[in-house]
Order: sequence, then C-alpha cells, then structure tokens
Amino acid sequence: MLLVALFLALIISNVPPALAQTEQGVVTVQVLYHGTIPPPTGVIVTRNPEICGTQVLLQSLTVHSPSGGLKDAVVTIDGISAPETAPAGMAPNVLSNSRCSFSPHVMSLQTGSPIEIHNQDPIMHNTHINYEMRTFINVAMVVNARPVAKTVAKPGLYRVQCDVHKFMGGYVLASTHPYFGVTDDHGNTRILNVPAGHHDISVWHERLGQLQAHVSVPPNGEATATFEFREDKTGHGRRMDR
Repeated sequence: MLLVALFLALIISNVPPALAQTEQGVVTVQVLYHGTIPPPTGVIVTRNPEICGTQVLLQSLTVHSPSGGLKDAVVTIDGISAPETAPAGMAPNVLSNSRCSFSPHVMSLQTGSPIEIHNQDPIMHNTHINYEMRTFINVAMVVNARPVAKTVAKPGLYRVQCDVHKFMGGYVLASTHPYFGVTDDHGNTRILNVPAGHHDISVWHERLGQLQAHVSVPPNGEATATFEFREDKTGHGRRMDR
C-alpha cells in the first residue's frame, strides 16, 4: 500500500499547472444605475442631414426601466492570465458605421484579435480610433468600401470617432484575456469559462467611471456580482457565490 501511495503522489506532483487549473465556472453580473437620468444632448447636423437627420440626440446613459439595468458597461475579471492554448486565428470584431453612429457603441475584445471596420451608410465616414492620444487607425470609409481590419496589440481604452461627423463616437476596451463582457439592455452579462478561484472584478462605464468587487468562482459553479452606480457617486459592488 505504501508503494501505491508513493506512486499516486508522484503522478499528482507531476500534473502540469495548466491541467491543475482547468476547473472553470461562470460569473454572472448585473450593473445598475440609481439616480436621475440626464436628458439627451441635441446636436445640429451640418454634414449629410439627408441621411443623418437634421438633429442627433446623444445619450451616454441608457438605463432600463423599471429594473435600473445599465447598458454598455464593460465588465472585466482583473489580474488573470489568458489561457495557455489561445484560439488560432481570432474572429474579427466588426465595428460598423451604421445610420450615422458606431455599432456597437461600446465593444470589448481580446488583444491579438482584429477590429474590422464597415460602412453601411450611403455616405462617406472617416473612422478614427485613438489609443493613449495616438492614432491607432484613421481610415476614410467611402460608400460600398471594402472592410478595413487592424489587429489590436495593446490592452486599454480606445476612443472611436468620425472626423466627418463629429457627433459620432464610441469606445473599444481591449483586454489581454477573454474574461470580459458588455452589459445588454437590461444591464446583464455572463462571463464563461472563468478559472475557479478568487478574483477581482471591475466594471467601467464611459460616463460613470469604474467600480470594483471580489468574486470567488467555484469549480463548475457560478458566482454572481451586482454593481450599483449612483448619481451621488457612492456606487459599490457586491458579490454572491453559489
């Protein structure tokens, strides 16, 4: 029996770290906003009003009623590495100039994957993406232009704008790993295949800033986190594991 025990101990001690960390779980997140929703800002359109309209209403705070769910908040698991076996040939992340706006307005992606820019409008747009005050890409998208793609190499926040139509704007948040999500119309998102263990988790919103919390992801289980932004800036995050 002693020999068997020693043999088993030897096998376990030689299990590769990647295999020892294969247990995964799910993180379900809800992001809420409590407070007064400011009215949208009206912008007079001076270029291509026949397509874009004579006025555009800009609203950076989209909240579901009555739940208070906040749309377009980016949720990221912090301090975690990408899987050792990254997928070969990451699919492009499509950013469309559509109806004189960027779709999606907020995008999250993993570094090493490309942004693919499209123009679906019958007018010219100019997609200009900045990273840390430097141009990442600046391309004129004429009518029926072929998509233009560029790989995102650095993590962080990218600012999207159209140099032709100044009211058009958006954001891209790049992470070094795939453990992130963007909240839907009800303020919800789910992050799959998160390594089991204790993790910090953060949420970012273009107008409201950032909140953080801590989650414990059980093997083959689920951790739930709720973030609450408040008008008085006393927001917080709380978590519940199950």
